[in-house]
Amino acid sequence: MKSLILTLATAATLAIPIAAARAEVPPALPTSLAADTRQQLARNLELKADVARAREQYYIAANWYIAALRYDAANPSLYIKLGITEMKIGDMDTARKDFALAVKHDPSNVDALNNLGAVYTLQRRYRPAVRYLKEALALDESKAATHLNLAEAWAGQKQMDRAMTEYARALELDADILNSTDKEGVFAQVSTPEQKALVSFMIARAYVKRGNIEGALDYLRQAKEQHYKELASVYTDPAFTPLWKDPRLAEIVKPQGEIAKR
Repeated sequence: MKSLILTLATAATLAIPIAAARAEVPPALPTSLAADTRQQLARNLELKADVARAREQYYIAANWYIAALRYDAANPSLYIKLGITEMKIGDMDTARKDFALAVKHDPSNVDALNNLGAVYTLQRRYRPAVRYLKEALALDESKAATHLNLAEAWAGQKQMDRAMTEYARALELDADILNSTDKEGVFAQVSTPEQKALVSFMIARAYVKRGNIEGALDYLRQAKEQHYKELASVYTDPAFTPLWKDPRLAEIVKPQGEIAKR
């Protein structure tokens, strides 16, 4: 399943909490309904929620997902979609609880595990974040977004070597990871300005190794525009050696001290 990449670090917290919205949902029909009837009703409500979410009508979408869960309370997909909606609203605590319910109903659900780890990362609770993200990768190592989320969690614990390893793997899997999107809308990715600057720098590094000098310079310019703090390290990192004699590098970041005398 492909994954929609969401920018969640700046999600705004609105006035009405999701918990209050839950109370506005009408009660489900009697439990005596046949199982297939209940599932069809849940599916119809889920489709209404999907449409509202696509229109960025997040409170309306949340209400429809909650209503659907009253007919199909063990459906992890509904909890995941509800949690994503709550993240877009800014209700991280409720989103975390719903992702945890998705994991409870389906412990091997990679989307749920990733999203739970992403919420913990955004809440700066890095240890549980690492736990769930590692569980997700143990089930599917090919998820670039999960590697990126794990990199953020490691960085939050000042474990930069581990963070850099995960950033590199994310880029190896998807060189355009920060701009990747799809149609599902069930996979959360942490995104911060600092992350974008670092990833631009790492892409530049990878391009130099591949001999793509123009691409490397372009991404170094982006890293500069994104205020990457370690930009001067291009003059001490051997990977950038092919650029040291290129006058365009000095236009991006000026060498200092002994480096300038090379």
